[in-house]
Amino acid sequence: MQSFISKINNLLSAISGWLMLLMMSILLIDVIWRTFAKPLLGMAEMSVFVMMIVIYLGLSRCEEHGDHVRLEFLVEMARGRVRQGMIFLARLLAAVTVAALFYAVSTDAWAAFLTNDSIEGMISLPIWPTKFVMVVGMTLFFLQTLLNLFKPLDPSEPDHPTSDGEAYE
Repeated sequence: MQSFISKINNLLSAISGWLMLLMMSILLIDVIWRTFAKPLLGMAEMSVFVMMIVIYLGLSRCEEHGDHVRLEFLVEMARGRVRQGMIFLARLLAAVTVAALFYAVSTDAWAAFLTNDSIEGMISLPIWPTKFVMVVGMTLFFLQTLLNLFKPLDPSEPDHPTSDGEAYE
């Protein structure tokens, strides 16, 4: 299961990189157009949508590689079963938190779809497609936290992949 999720995480990471390029292009075109003519409507809003998609699609890969911000000083001082217990508790709390966030994002996306939620302005941009992409990202993030929860851990090893960047199999 982990290798399948890793492949999806790598694919979404590549897509996110291209989306960042798209976002920078949108903003560059908007700035150039504002300088020489009238601003293009909805460009800033679209770049925000792209940024939200990039963030949510990247959460799972960050979790897979242990790249999220964490405070480890207590875990680093602990040894043996205490260390394993602390790591398991942190993983359990992460899974519960991500499950709650997944529920919130999913219900918000569904409500946005039902009401055809959009950003109002000179042009109306629907929000619900972006929110459903966020649900996809949260689904993978939740699956990755569950995989991490049940990942075996040697008490002498840190709770993240090796320094060469390779994830566990």
